[in-house]
Amino acid sequence: MFAGKKRGPSAPTKQSRLLMISTVLFLTGTAFAINAPSIRIRIDTVPDHYSPTDATINEPVSMQDFHFEVNPETRRARIVVDYSYPDEFMYERNDDNRGPKPTIAQIPGLKYDVVNQQVVYWANGKISVCANVEDHKGIFGRHLRVKSTGVCTVKVEDVKHAKDDGWAIRRFKAIDTYFEVR
Repeated sequence: MFAGKKRGPSAPTKQSRLLMISTVLFLTGTAFAINAPSIRIRIDTVPDHYSPTDATINEPVSMQDFHFEVNPETRRARIVVDYSYPDEFMYERNDDNRGPKPTIAQIPGLKYDVVNQQVVYWANGKISVCANVEDHKGIFGRHLRVKSTGVCTVKVEDVKHAKDDGWAIRRFKAIDTYFEVR
């Protein structure tokens, strides 16, 4: 029927290529918009290295974890961010400072809703549920267990800073810690 020519898929037309590119850009843009936080607040800047006492090393610091704490009496909530360094278990017994200091931050708009037992963040007329709070009875009595919902997170970034001390500009690396709401 078609002597000497192989029949295969036809080359995409200019119109179909534009449609494919538009679709990819739309889907990629949507994916970025879904992952982008709607609110991002810097809560602290911490040194990017730590030197344990009685050691001559300088260890890189990273965020270990974060959690919420609540005070039912004052209806307040706060975030606690813990940091670690690679050889922490080897040096922690002799380290008088007990490692990098945690960040403890009370953020405007972050509250403990006692009635619904939730940590909520109020901003721009919108309420986001950051954590659920449960009563827990254990060997040591009653306490509150706070479980994050994943809507509110803490992220860190390695950054270069410059600080003017009035005479000279001092440049240094640090870790910026951010509270994010999705």
